Amino acid sequence: GSQSMNRVKFWIAVGLGSGLSPTAPGTTGTIGMLPLLFFIWEGPLIVWILGFFVLCGLAIWSIPEGGRQLGEPDHGQIVIDEWAGMCLAAFGIRFFTDLSVWIGLCFGFIGFRIFDITKPGVVSWCERKIPGAWGVLMDDIAAGGYVLILALVFGIISA
Repeated sequence: GSQSMNRVKFWIAVGLGSGLSPTAPGTTGTIGMLPLLFFIWEGPLIVWILGFFVLCGLAIWSIPEGGRQLGEPDHGQIVIDEWAGMCLAAFGIRFFTDLSVWIGLCFGFIGFRIFDITKPGVVSWCERKIPGAWGVLMDDIAAGGYVLILALVFGIISA
């Protein structure tokens, strides 16, 4: 019934449990995404694009229930938004640089977490100005977007 669907939404919102850490849930939640990114690293562009949009869809679908159960719309333990942002960051590194999977995921993780935590420019604007689940998601998409842009610039410079 709807109770079991709410349970599914909650577990997706908290990154299958990776965000349930009492300390630094955004970081542990992002780490929870790394095995999936490792698995798809060599996959074709379409897998990355579909994966990203599926994560965004799951985020919009699950974030309200996660927020309801955790008592706060943008609770730190909701990390499906980090998963989508990290996916975008890793996408940039995978397709715009020659970095190996391990080094690429390390750079992507560090870069994404720096932008997600410090919230420069667009990241902060998204968090403040976009309401609801879209706002929860879009600041992480913006943080991942910064990493993607850096990867693109780095890729062009090093080419």
